[in-house]
Amino acid sequence: NFTWRITARHATTDFRYYITKDGWDPTKPLTRADLDPQPFLTVPFGGRLPGSTVTHAGVLPQKAGRHLILGVWTIADTGNAFYACSDVRF
Repeated sequence: NFTWRITARHATTDFRYYITKDGWDPTKPLTRADLDPQPFLTVPFGGRLPGSTVTHAGVLPQKAGRHLILGVWTIADTGNAFYACSDVRF
């Protein structure tokens, strides 16, 4: 499960979750090229306001070793987004 605690609610397009590619180097700065191009989980929100806590259940891709998950909360009525990263070990 992925849980967001939201202190400032915004109309939301979606929440998307990406994971690093196999073979990425965690000793170097993370770049967009280090992430799988497609999210492994997308939760559409259709412009609705989320509650103060939002939880999404998803299945992680098959990976091994150390990876990073990037969560992206896309705002519907501006060009903004919020980001959250999690270090994970499979």
